[in-house]
Amino acid sequence: MKKILIILSLGMLIQCKKDHKAPPPAPEEPKPTATFTYSLPDSAKFLSYQFTSTSTNYKQLLWQFGDDSSSTETTPLHTYRFPGDYHVILNTTNSQGYWATKEILLKVVDPTFDPTKVGENYIKTIGGTLSVSRDNGGGPNANEGSLKVIDENPDTKFFQSGFAGDLWIKFEFNSPVVAGAYTMTSGNDSWDRDPKTWYLQGSTDNIKWITLHTVNRMQWNSNERKKKILYFFDNYEAYKFYRLSIKANNGSRDFQLSDWTVNKKQP
Repeated sequence: MKKILIILSLGMLIQCKKDHKAPPPAPEEPKPTATFTYSLPDSAKFLSYQFTSTSTNYKQLLWQFGDDSSSTETTPLHTYRFPGDYHVILNTTNSQGYWATKEILLKVVDPTFDPTKVGENYIKTIGGTLSVSRDNGGGPNANEGSLKVIDENPDTKFFQSGFAGDLWIKFEFNSPVVAGAYTMTSGNDSWDRDPKTWYLQGSTDNIKWITLHTVNRMQWNSNERKKKILYFFDNYEAYKFYRLSIKANNGSRDFQLSDWTVNKKQP
């Protein structure tokens, strides 16, 4: 009797397995699209852009504004800190994991900015103290001492022998300033002494330094003696210390620079 019951039970199990049917596959959803528009609602507020998604068939979306910020809103109003070029990306996905993306290059421009003009030289208007990592052999007050680099006279210069790519020129202001530009003026002779690679940094405490601007390959030619070059950079912080770190010149074992100024960005 037991054998008959076991056989019947097995038969029922086999029959149950045969009768079990897999659920029908879920219907495939429409593929998502990623499209959007953007506008400048107020020309006076040139840093604020309105973005509007016109995407379809999505469940989630993600904006990336190109400045390390993002949003999951459908119509975000985003404000940038500085003018510049930003890669704006919109990603959309549906519930089945299909995705779409759209990317644009957004140029945020300050309509009032004039690249031919620069504001006051804070070294003269605010004042403070200059120091260098290594000075001229005759000291800062020598004919080619370090103080010549801030006298705003292109006919004088700071000259330092034994250049090894580790020279810095630092100015401590009497009070913190928000600089947004600076100038460099080449020497009167020997173009190979001119700086080629450097970076400008700011600090509030003379300990932690923030890099504000970098030049990797500047080269005044032999005919560009005592020529001033103007550089702009983005900065909204007031720093008490600004430092110019010279990493390379054009090959000489000597260094020269006629003038260095630290400026307000615009007049």
